[in-house]
Amino acid sequence: MRALSEGYGGAWDEIRPALTDPAVVNYTWFDRHLVEGPWHRGRVVLVGDAVHCCPPTLAQGAAMSLEDVLVLAELLTGLDDWASAPLDRTLTDYHARRLPRVRLVVDASVQLGQWLLDGVRDADVPGLMHRTMTVLKELP
Repeated sequence: MRALSEGYGGAWDEIRPALTDPAVVNYTWFDRHLVEGPWHRGRVVLVGDAVHCCPPTLAQGAAMSLEDVLVLAELLTGLDDWASAPLDRTLTDYHARRLPRVRLVVDASVQLGQWLLDGVRDADVPGLMHRTMTVLKELP
Protein backbone atom coordinates (compact mmCIF):
# COMPACT_ATOMS: atom_id res chain seq x y z
CA MET A 1 0.00 0.00 0.00
CA ARG A 2 2.86 2.35 0.77
CA ALA A 3 4.37 1.74 -2.67
CA LEU A 4 1.00 2.19 -4.38
CA SER A 5 0.48 5.51 -2.61
CA GLU A 6 3.86 6.99 -3.62
CA GLY A 7 2.32 8.86 -6.55
CA TYR A 8 -0.05 10.79 -4.29
CA GLY A 9 0.71 13.94 -2.33
CA GLY A 10 -1.40 15.97 0.05
CA ALA A 11 -2.77 14.01 3.01
CA TRP A 12 -1.05 10.86 1.70
CA ASP A 13 2.29 12.30 2.79
CA GLU A 14 1.05 12.10 6.40
CA ILE A 15 -0.80 8.79 6.01
CA ARG A 16 1.95 6.83 4.24
CA PRO A 17 4.38 6.52 7.22
CA ALA A 18 1.59 5.02 9.34
CA LEU A 19 1.07 2.15 6.90
CA THR A 20 3.37 -0.30 8.65
CA ASP A 21 1.14 -3.31 9.32
CA PRO A 22 -0.53 -4.95 6.28
CA ALA A 23 -3.04 -6.62 8.60
CA VAL A 24 -4.67 -3.27 9.40
CA VAL A 25 -5.05 -2.13 5.79
CA ASN A 26 -8.58 -2.76 4.55
CA TYR A 27 -8.51 -4.09 1.00
CA THR A 28 -12.14 -4.00 -0.06
CA TRP A 29 -13.43 -5.70 -3.19
CA PHE A 30 -15.89 -3.56 -5.14
CA ASP A 31 -18.60 -5.05 -7.29
CA ARG A 32 -21.50 -3.95 -9.42
CA HIS A 33 -25.17 -4.58 -8.86
CA LEU A 34 -27.99 -3.52 -11.15
CA VAL A 35 -31.43 -5.09 -10.97
CA GLU A 36 -32.73 -5.25 -14.53
CA GLY A 37 -36.19 -6.53 -13.58
CA PRO A 38 -38.91 -4.65 -11.67
CA TRP A 39 -37.87 -2.54 -8.71
CA HIS A 40 -41.23 -3.05 -7.02
CA ARG A 41 -43.63 -5.75 -5.96
CA GLY A 42 -47.10 -4.60 -5.04
CA ARG A 43 -46.77 -1.41 -3.01
CA VAL A 44 -43.15 -2.11 -1.98
CA VAL A 45 -40.55 -0.30 -4.06
CA LEU A 46 -36.76 -0.32 -3.79
CA VAL A 47 -34.39 2.61 -4.32
CA GLY A 48 -30.67 3.27 -4.19
CA ASP A 49 -28.14 0.55 -3.40
CA ALA A 50 -30.94 -2.00 -3.03
CA VAL A 51 -31.29 -1.95 -6.83
CA HIS A 52 -28.06 -0.41 -8.08
CA CYS A 53 -24.54 0.01 -6.73
CA CYS A 54 -21.06 0.17 -8.16
CA PRO A 55 -17.46 1.07 -7.34
CA PRO A 56 -17.09 4.62 -5.98
CA THR A 57 -14.96 5.70 -8.94
CA LEU A 58 -17.48 8.32 -10.11
CA ALA A 59 -18.68 9.24 -6.60
CA GLN A 60 -22.29 9.20 -7.80
CA GLY A 61 -23.84 6.47 -5.63
CA ALA A 62 -25.53 8.75 -3.12
CA ALA A 63 -26.60 11.11 -5.90
CA MET A 64 -28.27 8.24 -7.77
CA SER A 65 -30.12 7.23 -4.60
CA LEU A 66 -31.36 10.77 -4.05
CA GLU A 67 -32.43 10.98 -7.67
CA ASP A 68 -34.37 7.74 -7.24
CA VAL A 69 -36.43 9.17 -4.40
CA LEU A 70 -36.87 12.49 -6.22
CA VAL A 71 -38.26 10.78 -9.31
CA LEU A 72 -40.42 8.43 -7.23
CA ALA A 73 -41.83 11.34 -5.20
CA GLU A 74 -42.49 13.30 -8.39
CA LEU A 75 -44.39 10.40 -9.94
CA LEU A 76 -46.36 9.60 -6.77
CA THR A 77 -47.34 13.20 -6.05
CA GLY A 78 -48.53 13.50 -9.64
CA LEU A 79 -51.23 10.89 -9.04
CA ASP A 80 -54.71 12.43 -8.90
CA ASP A 81 -56.40 9.73 -6.86
CA TRP A 82 -54.28 7.27 -4.90
CA ALA A 83 -57.20 4.93 -4.33
CA SER A 84 -57.91 4.38 -8.00
CA ALA A 85 -54.51 5.26 -9.47
CA PRO A 86 -52.67 2.57 -11.40
CA LEU A 87 -49.84 2.29 -8.85
CA ASP A 88 -48.22 -0.64 -10.65
CA ARG A 89 -47.97 1.46 -13.81
CA THR A 90 -46.50 4.40 -11.87
CA LEU A 91 -43.83 2.20 -10.31
CA THR A 92 -43.07 0.63 -13.68
CA ASP A 93 -42.64 4.16 -15.09
CA TYR A 94 -40.24 4.92 -12.23
CA HIS A 95 -38.10 1.92 -13.18
CA ALA A 96 -38.18 2.79 -16.89
CA ARG A 97 -37.18 6.39 -16.19
CA ARG A 98 -34.31 5.53 -13.84
CA LEU A 99 -32.76 2.45 -15.44
CA PRO A 100 -30.92 4.06 -18.38
CA ARG A 101 -29.37 6.79 -16.23
CA VAL A 102 -28.38 4.41 -13.44
CA ARG A 103 -26.97 1.91 -15.96
CA LEU A 104 -24.81 4.70 -17.40
CA VAL A 105 -23.34 5.47 -13.96
CA VAL A 106 -22.83 1.81 -13.04
CA ASP A 107 -21.17 1.00 -16.37
CA ALA A 108 -18.94 4.10 -16.29
CA SER A 109 -17.93 3.44 -12.66
CA VAL A 110 -17.06 -0.16 -13.45
CA GLN A 111 -15.08 0.90 -16.54
CA LEU A 112 -13.06 3.43 -14.56
CA GLY A 113 -12.41 0.87 -11.85
CA GLN A 114 -11.30 -1.71 -14.39
CA TRP A 115 -8.91 0.75 -16.01
CA LEU A 116 -7.43 1.44 -12.56
CA LEU A 117 -7.09 -2.25 -11.73
CA ASP A 118 -5.53 -3.01 -15.10
CA GLY A 119 -3.19 -0.02 -14.94
CA VAL A 120 -4.38 1.28 -18.31
CA ARG A 121 -2.40 4.51 -18.68
CA ASP A 122 -3.89 5.62 -22.02
CA ALA A 123 -7.54 5.10 -21.05
CA ASP A 124 -9.92 7.83 -22.16
CA VAL A 125 -10.83 8.84 -18.61
CA PRO A 126 -11.55 12.49 -19.53
CA GLY A 127 -13.77 11.37 -22.39
CA LEU A 128 -15.70 8.91 -20.25
CA MET A 129 -16.10 11.49 -17.48
CA HIS A 130 -17.26 14.12 -19.97
CA ARG A 131 -19.81 11.83 -21.62
CA THR A 132 -21.17 10.69 -18.27
CA MET A 133 -21.32 14.12 -16.66
CA THR A 134 -22.96 15.61 -19.77
CA VAL A 135 -25.86 13.23 -19.25
CA LEU A 136 -25.92 13.71 -15.47
CA LYS A 137 -26.13 17.49 -15.64
CA GLU A 138 -29.64 17.09 -17.07
CA LEU A 139 -32.49 16.61 -14.63
CA PRO A 140 -33.34 12.97 -13.84
